[in-house]
Amino acid sequence: MNILITGATDGIGKQTALELAQLGHTLFIHGRNNERLAETKEWILSQVPEATIETFKADFASLEQVKNLATNFLSKGKPLDILINNAGVFEKQLGYSEDGFERTFAINYLAPFYLTLLLLPHLKTQPFAKIINIASDAQAYSIDFKVLNAEKGYNAYNAYELSKLGNILFTFKLARELNEKSITVNALHPGVISTKILHDGWGMGGGSWHSGAATSVFLATSSASNHSTGNYYVNKQKAKASPAAYLLENQDKLWEISLKMCEINLK
Repeated sequence: MNILITGATDGIGKQTALELAQLGHTLFIHGRNNERLAETKEWILSQVPEATIETFKADFASLEQVKNLATNFLSKGKPLDILINNAGVFEKQLGYSEDGFERTFAINYLAPFYLTLLLLPHLKTQPFAKIINIASDAQAYSIDFKVLNAEKGYNAYNAYELSKLGNILFTFKLARELNEKSITVNALHPGVISTKILHDGWGMGGGSWHSGAATSVFLATSSASNHSTGNYYVNKQKAKASPAAYLLENQDKLWEISLKMCEINLK
């Protein structure tokens, strides 16, 4: 299978890429830095010499660069079977994206939303495809649509939790939109894993990268997940997300706001 993984130059994304390469899949890996991308490709090839890997650079704090990533991928003329939206950040201080959006929301939520919709027509050309969104159990339990851009001040933890609720709301909404289509959409919590986000945000260590990649690899490769869509997974099992994630009005409103932010017209 051809698999695109965002945020694949470190942590869970990097390990996920390695393990999928070990299983014989063709990889398209994304990162922000060409040097890190080259290092990651070399690291995978040192362990899987026969792996097929292409790299794509884009800063997810820029919707233009997200669009360029999609355009560059589509220009290759290669099929895409699985999209794994893994890239994420924890921003300690308030900052804004190139487009004027709060950076955590822009990078963790809005960029994968935009990338997915840009690649969706291409995914639909496959007999069967999967979209896997990396969320977190650190997700908000409510959403105030009036303060998506930190209008009432910034708290790093609240911003991160909001972005992860956004990932799940998008997952559930897109699964509804694609009902009866041959594309599954699921979200997951990778676990409490020793990544930069955990160290920067919570000042603690956690489980191995291998453990963090397990549910992503399971959803990408297991036939047991082929007919599962619109679900949230923890430890390879369906689990309950925040109650706010199941409210259709939340799903629909965030979808409409996001379309406007990305200047997408689906009509």
